[in-house]
Amino acid sequence: MTMKGDVLVVRNDRLGDTVLSLPVIPFLQEKYPNSKIHFLADPSVAPLIRCVEGIESVLSASDRNKDKSLDQIRHLQITSAYCLRPTFQNALALKQAKVPNRYGTSRRWYSWLFNHRISIRRRGMNLHEADLNLDLVTFPETNRQVPFPKFNIPEADRQFARTLIKSLNIDTRSEIVVVHPGSGNSARNWPAEYFRQLATLLSEQGGVKLIITGIPSESELCRSVADSTHVNLCGKSSLTQLAALLLESSLFIGNSTGPLHLASALGIPVTGLYPPVKDCLPVRWGPYNHPEMTITPDLPICSKCRPGEFSECFCMEQIAPEDVFQKCLDALRGSKR
Repeated sequence: MTMKGDVLVVRNDRLGDTVLSLPVIPFLQEKYPNSKIHFLADPSVAPLIRCVEGIESVLSASDRNKDKSLDQIRHLQITSAYCLRPTFQNALALKQAKVPNRYGTSRRWYSWLFNHRISIRRRGMNLHEADLNLDLVTFPETNRQVPFPKFNIPEADRQFARTLIKSLNIDTRSEIVVVHPGSGNSARNWPAEYFRQLATLLSEQGGVKLIITGIPSESELCRSVADSTHVNLCGKSSLTQLAALLLESSLFIGNSTGPLHLASALGIPVTGLYPPVKDCLPVRWGPYNHPEMTITPDLPICSKCRPGEFSECFCMEQIAPEDVFQKCLDALRGSKR
């Protein structure tokens, strides 16, 4: 049955969570072929979402700013909204905006604000985050190999990346490796010293140029990883410039973090390093459709693997730089085929 009216997807969340909601866009385009699809994103992520093909417009408000969300929603002719970030503020904004069809989880105390409630259990489920999002938009359970939509990165950002790479005197894209040693405190990090050892091993390969990336608060971490032969871009690029840089790269290496999911969504091979934490495992948060691109310590589930340097846990130190190096070499060889 063809659905009518404009559609709103609500995922005003962090980068990785938002990127993993994007496979719903192609499905909603099929479900609502005559409708415009709008997206409510967090201000930090909105510039990237504006680059996603198939999204008519991007609203920008945090999940705590109900009034700002409400004001923007009221200016659109939304008849169906899918709340993939099910907070009370988001649910209330959709209700007060009088959106006729409000889809959301049935498992929150405020679920009565949705008039289409879907029973989705996230905690403890062996389902990928992207598949859980597809469940909420009632995507059929069969044939779940849903692609990410295309990103149309602005030419100015593409030129930023090309100019940077040209300055490095690198001939082919197969020589660019992006290393992202932080995680924005979203997961337990692989040790900085191990990242540095890995960077040295890759540099010794010859023909490989490493670019270190991170957010401004990770500048000290990035400095501890980079040496004089690496390009340290920590805090020096916008999100869309990072996307443009990834498009010129052959490999992304990092912890469980948003830029890893962005690289994967752009079709760039990744090597992801994950702690042995039940709710952080690759089965839920790995690169979508590519679990083989991850490494997790061969250890039991650990309750101490929390983000932050003050948590006494050494699980991530069990991932040897030499093992990650071999995984990276395999990925680089694959990217040349």
